[in-house]
Amino acid sequence: MMPMNNSMVKEVVNTIADRYGTCDPFKIAEALNVDVTYAPFVHEPKGMRFEYDGQPAIALSDEIRDSPQRYFVMAHELCHAIEHEGMAALYTSNGHWRGQLENQSDKFAVTLLSQFYIEENGCLPSNYFDLVHAYGFPTIGD
Repeated sequence: MMPMNNSMVKEVVNTIADRYGTCDPFKIAEALNVDVTYAPFVHEPKGMRFEYDGQPAIALSDEIRDSPQRYFVMAHELCHAIEHEGMAALYTSNGHWRGQLENQSDKFAVTLLSQFYIEENGCLPSNYFDLVHAYGFPTIGD
């Protein structure tokens, strides 16, 4: 599997946005028939992509159900569902399990949700912390 560079990530996000008319990761998952559920994970992982009956599915932690972080984790796992077919993947907030595919999924989430911010607000965010507060982007030390 070839890793996506930044321009490839942008191209994938633009294609998805054009095809589905949104950058909302939950609406995109619904359009792709990716089942999304919440699970009682204990602290970690925050999200997990897996296959159920041959279809991609995503489980998000109950802990983030009402948190803006659910958007970042969902977008991260959505990348795994779209680009990493047949692989199970988890999102942890503690920096462990970081590899090429995890970094790629983080870049996808940042790109997708930055576009979603513009979609929702009609403008670019003033700074990174606008994205932290709106969609639970990781901060230094996360």
